[in-house]
Amino acid sequence: MEKHEPVQVISFYKFVPVPAADLDRHAAELEYFAEQLNVHGLMILGPEGVNTTISGLKESLQRFIQEVETRLKLGKVDLKISEAPKHPFRKFQTKVRDEIVTLGQPGVVPTEEVHGTHLSPEDWHQSLQDPNVVVLDTRNWYETDIGKFKNALAPNIEEFRDFPDYVQKAGIPKDKKVLIYCTGGIRCEKAIIEMKRQGYEQTYQLEGGILAYLEKFPNKDFEGECFVFDHRVAVDQNLQPSTTFAMCPHCGQPSDEKITCERCDVDTKVCSKCRTQGAEYATCSKNCLYHYSQNPGKKGRKQFIDSVKKPAHLA
Repeated sequence: MEKHEPVQVISFYKFVPVPAADLDRHAAELEYFAEQLNVHGLMILGPEGVNTTISGLKESLQRFIQEVETRLKLGKVDLKISEAPKHPFRKFQTKVRDEIVTLGQPGVVPTEEVHGTHLSPEDWHQSLQDPNVVVLDTRNWYETDIGKFKNALAPNIEEFRDFPDYVQKAGIPKDKKVLIYCTGGIRCEKAIIEMKRQGYEQTYQLEGGILAYLEKFPNKDFEGECFVFDHRVAVDQNLQPSTTFAMCPHCGQPSDEKITCERCDVDTKVCSKCRTQGAEYATCSKNCLYHYSQNPGKKGRKQFIDSVKKPAHLA
């Protein structure tokens, strides 16, 4: 693969029963197959299905996805496709978990009770024009900080498993029409079950999530950028890798404060929370932070910034 050649980045998920006894074997064999095709990414496997984001050349990704569909008996999957100038993951990795998206309630998977609750990007866009609807983000605080739908409620939660408690305390009127959304749709598949369990019968979810909406309606009702769980950190309104946000070298959160490292003079970005912790956080890496804190003012050689360091959320 030529250095300048862009790669595709594809996300998909599918809720389908997978025998628990087969999960480790599937994980190992898919890792091997991905390595042969130079496919990178993260795949979460569980008894309830698969959730993944992968990157590579188009033909290699098609072959890999066909293998996953056949092996796990998925049928066709709905793909969210974007591009990046290079792999946003260091390698391919599988993780076997009880849930493919962690609500803390294994076994809670979409059934017929949520049939008819999915809104296409077109129907979602039209529904947003109704001033009486409640728009609710299901994502974590560091995701909503960099972008969300206009007038959406942002729960300010640390992780998805906190969502049920937030809904219980939020005081949203139960006779309201509630529109919920997330990055690619998977969290809403479980969130809507929880909403209905708590008595919100008029709840609808954005099919394909923000990524599907931006594909059809860039620069409309979604404001800012969309956080993604890889080294791109976020994608802009045109689903291109963010030029605004980078990964904070100290905490792994999205960062947009430009600095010149106090120790080695490398230009980088840190997040506002780390920056306020002291001068030693105006550094490009944990290594420079340590040496600067030991010898403030002493310069060192420029650091190599690892362009595919794993975000804190995936560690």
